[in-house]
Amino acid sequence: MNAFFRLKWLKDISIAKKLYFIVGTMAVLIIVELFTLWFAIHTLSSVRALVGAEGLWSKAEKDAVYHLRKYDLTHDENDFQQFKKFMEVPLGDHKTRVELLKQEPDIDIATDGFIEGRVHPDDIDGMIKLLRRFHNNYYIGKAIGSWTQGDSVISELMPIAESFHAELNTKNPSPEKLEKLMEQIDLVNQQLTVLEDDFSYTLGDGSRWLENLILKILLSIAFTVEFTGLFLTFMVTRGFTKELNEINKATSKITKGDLTARATVLSKNEVGQVALQVNQMTEQLILSNKELGQVAYIASHDLQEPLRTISNFVGLLQQQYRGKLDKEADEYLTFISEGTLRMQSLIKDLLDYSRIGNDKKLIQIDCNKEVQNVLKGMSIYISENDATISMTPLPVIYGFFELQYLFQNLICNAIKFRKKNIDPVVSIAAQDEGNEWLFSIKDNGIGIEEKYHQRIFTIFQKLHLDKEYEGTGIGLAHCKKIAELHRGKIWVESEYAKGSTFYFTIPKHVS
Repeated sequence: MNAFFRLKWLKDISIAKKLYFIVGTMAVLIIVELFTLWFAIHTLSSVRALVGAEGLWSKAEKDAVYHLRKYDLTHDENDFQQFKKFMEVPLGDHKTRVELLKQEPDIDIATDGFIEGRVHPDDIDGMIKLLRRFHNNYYIGKAIGSWTQGDSVISELMPIAESFHAELNTKNPSPEKLEKLMEQIDLVNQQLTVLEDDFSYTLGDGSRWLENLILKILLSIAFTVEFTGLFLTFMVTRGFTKELNEINKATSKITKGDLTARATVLSKNEVGQVALQVNQMTEQLILSNKELGQVAYIASHDLQEPLRTISNFVGLLQQQYRGKLDKEADEYLTFISEGTLRMQSLIKDLLDYSRIGNDKKLIQIDCNKEVQNVLKGMSIYISENDATISMTPLPVIYGFFELQYLFQNLICNAIKFRKKNIDPVVSIAAQDEGNEWLFSIKDNGIGIEEKYHQRIFTIFQKLHLDKEYEGTGIGLAHCKKIAELHRGKIWVESEYAKGSTFYFTIPKHVS
């Protein structure tokens, strides 16, 4: 790690520039994270659009066969024309698939094909990029394979339909031949149904795989941002500490009368300048040592100033420089501190979220003791918010150790989302519902509009973006996963400005 401060360009720059460097590095990493998130969402949207396009393809094929059957009964030429109209959808998609198989496809032709397939124009670009970028992916490749087989099978439908049309328009159509052709149409339709289902299931599996992959990637990037920020901060702080220790060693000897001591100047930044000033002051002390009065003057004026500067730098180091630099530097220090805390909280929550259910060992849980332990751990937070907690007797159950986090998250939210100028009141209760226990945590807080009752249990969903109600948007998703781990469920009953009651169930026989 010493190599970090051997880099002259970083070692000798000012403290403010070091902070700018750290903030800039973290900003770049955060931009990478946001780009990854945008790309992931765009890709998932394209998968959704591809599933929708398959639905249009499948519906058009079924409608085409329906009108062909109807044509068999009515002999109405309009029904046959309707058959041909609906066949334009799979034929348009076929055009796109064939074009995209080329090494240098014409995107305009591929786009026209999807338009003929009734795909929404806003989805086409993303779908084409998805098929081109991920054609080697197992799920996309398998889906394209099903699509190719479907094209092959459906290509048999048009000639059969034309033969059926021609036979029906002869002077003496053969019932046996018409019946045989209709059987061929039914066979093609059955084969296509299997392929359509396979296409949908494959993309569904691919979508779930992609969702899990995205969560892992975002977790990795979040960890990288956090680690990089901490690493850079540690390295810069370590450099300051080393420089200040050198100054402290020298000044300690100087104050004891050893005027041969010198502070090692390790950089040209502000701390290095202080070390240089200490050395210069020492030289002045040596030159003036013959006159005690002059020495006293130097000691009281010139030497005390760099010593006060040293003290300020020590205080700056202890307080992570907050409020001791210029305004911009203080703002960036605040940004680093707040950003680090948020990332730590996010990683912890994500790790906790991903680890839920890893240890599926059932244990006996006295919910009364469990809640008391949670309240004890939150005692300072409860006291600071003047919160009142009441609790009815709770049962002893068999469950998983993660249950404590469910209580903790719900109680913490009940206090955090308080009304202004109203002390939080939280009631905890449990009710025997026969085969399960129904727990409730009620508060007198700001409440939740009904349209958000389901959304709040989705990961990364935050209804409040102001600093008064800061959070990661993972807590309630965490609670939902814990409840489902116990084969239970969780929901909320609430109205805006009228408080909330969160309910969750724990079956008496958890497996």
